[in-house]
Amino acid sequence: MAKVKTFFQCQACGYVSAKWLGKCPDCGEWNTLVEEKKETRQGRKSSGRSEPQPLNTIVSGKEKRTTTGIKEFDRVLGGGVVAGSVILVGGDPGIGKSTVLIQALSGLSKKYESVLYVSGEESPEQIKLRAERLSVDSGKILLLAETSLENIIDTASKLKPGAIVIDSI
Repeated sequence: MAKVKTFFQCQACGYVSAKWLGKCPDCGEWNTLVEEKKETRQGRKSSGRSEPQPLNTIVSGKEKRTTTGIKEFDRVLGGGVVAGSVILVGGDPGIGKSTVLIQALSGLSKKYESVLYVSGEESPEQIKLRAERLSVDSGKILLLAETSLENIIDTASKLKPGAIVIDSI
């Protein structure tokens, strides 16, 4: 079954937004966002029915891991971060999740052109203060204060960072 998705696209630069905006945030042109509709398929595409198989018969390759420079964090992750993986870090408020993540991102920034830290709760100033307190090398860390998942995805698609931290979900 098809679902119709409505979005607004800038006629000047192609920027896409979920809602109408008077001024395009990408190119700065006024009144250029036009409503567009697109049919999308619902559900996952299946390549056929999957059958259970014994775990010991599955062939796995040695996945390349990128270390963060935090010895215990890398150990818990099996030797580092696997490209394309999603890692959920949980814990009580104030336990140090954001602190560990900014340090891990700093380590990853040494191996990638850029990395992205998305903050949904803390201000950029708070994050900058934490980074300074921890003596984090923040030259390649890009900071985005955003809560809209669509805007986060748009930004990540444009920047193509080597790693992304979203704090918090």
